[in-house]
Amino acid sequence: MALHQSDSIILKTYPLGEADRIVAFFSRDFGKLRGVANGARKMKNRFGASLEPLAHSRIQFFEKENRDLVRIQSADLLDSPMKLFQDYDCAVCAGHVVELLDRFLPEHEPQDAVFRLVRMTVRALEQGCDLEFASCYFEVWMLRLAGVFPDLFVCSVCSRLLQDGDARFLAPGLQAVICVDCDHRTATSILSEVVDLVYLILKSPLETKDGATDRALRNLHELNQYWIRHYSER
Repeated sequence: MALHQSDSIILKTYPLGEADRIVAFFSRDFGKLRGVANGARKMKNRFGASLEPLAHSRIQFFEKENRDLVRIQSADLLDSPMKLFQDYDCAVCAGHVVELLDRFLPEHEPQDAVFRLVRMTVRALEQGCDLEFASCYFEVWMLRLAGVFPDLFVCSVCSRLLQDGDARFLAPGLQAVICVDCDHRTATSILSEVVDLVYLILKSPLETKDGATDRALRNLHELNQYWIRHYSER
């Protein structure tokens, strides 16, 4: 068996027998994995808080060829997210992050950009970032990195670059953008403030929602939920 070590983000754990746990974790070097942590359910165990959801831990694990589950040897806690779970609304937002990670991440595929996105999101939440903005920010980038988020700045029909203030529409199915000069009779218009919000998210780190209206956040969140469902149904 090969022994590996990687900084990881814990996603979920499940009871296994009377004393053990199955741990789903996102490792920076090996992608999403599932492994067995022996004795992790005992009152006194060597893992402590290192296997809590969204914990940033350095995990050592054994991997055996043709086995779906690795065996977790140790987990050293690098950063605890426990502060997030002390507030209900923060906990809901953090749970949403975990659900999207578990849904979008393929098994055994390293995704360094996603790993950095998660760490940035956790830090922003700990520093009091607006929860709706943080949630929208994370959704947009997860969708974009998965190749699902449509390009709102190029017309899918004529390939014209769209500027600030240009009217644009989502084609039926909401997967492509159409400019005002192309046939958009069956398309759905996009609020200009939603486009401004997407531009802010794509060009700025997750810090503040300055310039983002509540209406734009609600509208973009609804669109994100549609694209998330579309991704899940593919």
